[in-house]
Amino acid sequence: MKFTISLSKDDFSHFNKFTMARINQSPGMKWKVTLFSIFYWFLLAFFALEMYSVYDSECCYSYEHLNRALVAFGIWFVLVNCWQQIYMRLYVAAATDEKGSVLGQWELEISDSGITESNHLCTSTYTWQCIQSVEKDKHSLYLFTDKSKALILPLCQINEEIESSINKLIKKATNDN
Repeated sequence: MKFTISLSKDDFSHFNKFTMARINQSPGMKWKVTLFSIFYWFLLAFFALEMYSVYDSECCYSYEHLNRALVAFGIWFVLVNCWQQIYMRLYVAAATDEKGSVLGQWELEISDSGITESNHLCTSTYTWQCIQSVEKDKHSLYLFTDKSKALILPLCQINEEIESSINKLIKKATNDN
């Protein structure tokens, strides 16, 4: 069964968000990242307050200084919460090229032995045993070959028959081993 898809920067961006959430859900990852972030920002804030107190002997003794500190904390809080989205936009813009081998038209062929993807620059074949998991969100079907590498199949460009065939062939390959 052959079909064609077209990967856009939006598809790649959705994949990166999905993969980051998937990795962050791995056992022990969330508390490690949280602990590191708290420690990092505590050190940064401590350094900033210490530098400020060097230049201002009346540091934090008036409401004016307290208000500035609270405004600075508010700005920091907003930046921390928006940073991942900003970073992902910058990453996708820098990591993908319209003329590269990730984005653009792909021809895929599903067979009993695996799935082959090809475009004007390259061709790759994955056996069904290579597919570690099949996951889906509201945008795409992902055939993961590793924790952060997958074939991206936008749902708006594939039909139920393709998805069903992929699941059956992977299940068959898994049962054969």
